[in-house]
Amino acid sequence: MIEKILPGIFRIELPLPDSQLQTVNCYLLRGKERDLLVDSGINKEECKTALIEALQELDTNMERTDFFITHLHEDHFGLAPVIASNVSTIYLNFPEAFFWRDPEKWKRGFIHGKKLGFPTEELQSFISDTPDFLKRLPLEEIKIAVESYEKNTPPKKGRFQIIEDGETLNVGDYSFRCLMTPGHSSGHICLYEPQKNLLFCGDHILETITPAIFLWSGENGNPLSEYLSSLDRVFNMEIKMLLPGHRSTFQDYRGRIAEIKEHHCQREREIASVLDINGKTPYEIASKVSWNIPLPWEQFSVELRWMAMAETLAHLKYMENKGDVRSKLQDNELELYFPVEKG
Repeated sequence: MIEKILPGIFRIELPLPDSQLQTVNCYLLRGKERDLLVDSGINKEECKTALIEALQELDTNMERTDFFITHLHEDHFGLAPVIASNVSTIYLNFPEAFFWRDPEKWKRGFIHGKKLGFPTEELQSFISDTPDFLKRLPLEEIKIAVESYEKNTPPKKGRFQIIEDGETLNVGDYSFRCLMTPGHSSGHICLYEPQKNLLFCGDHILETITPAIFLWSGENGNPLSEYLSSLDRVFNMEIKMLLPGHRSTFQDYRGRIAEIKEHHCQREREIASVLDINGKTPYEIASKVSWNIPLPWEQFSVELRWMAMAETLAHLKYMENKGDVRSKLQDNELELYFPVEKG
């Protein structure tokens, strides 16, 4: 489906096969010399066919089209390397490009999952099977872009280019400023047009879906704290329209931010109610809290349980940094979380 948002701005809604999200948005921005496609959809045939047909209907020349990727989740990035021409530029954020420079990181994370209580036999399926997304990643091109960025030299070859917070992209009558909003992913980046007060926000803020915040097994950091800070950054801006990665455009971003923050407060309360003096692993805690999936925990797929544990771990780390919970590695085997008595 194609929707004209404003002169020179089109929303293209694409199917997401086998996903509860059902659809994903990309946006075509018309320029005088070059066009820009914000996100690209997942690398699956149904999505690819729909995108190519939409671009043909909009009479898009891929030789003069560049790509801006809000984050490197496969439903937003997957098709960009496939349909981009050899003379296209694909703009990426540094933290996620740096992560995927080392394709073995994901395996190390799964191995660490055993300490978080994830069943060993189910971890083996993750470790032994390289995901299709990773097999299709143009890792060498990404590595070249990262090395060029680190050395502050122009890329020697390849289509990828690292883009930073505050950089400007001019497309037609619009001038967009890059806005780093880490949280949903480590390097999530939005595009803000200060004259028209537009925000292409990827998965940072969605009107009817709460963006998932993950802390992946084996990683450090506090992504939920980063995400809440990123929400505050957007809250203080003047925005007339948000153009998200899923569902329709919307306007009441401040009201939506308040709802998202309340959701995370409720999740904290739910996690706190599960903890006891004996301690629980992140996997055990994840199995006890509520998820917006119409299945009992026992019927979750292995992948869904892994993601639920990663969301739970993000909350636990945030709560630990606030002093609301404490963790302990028991016998160097299991990471347990305990409530902290206050007052």
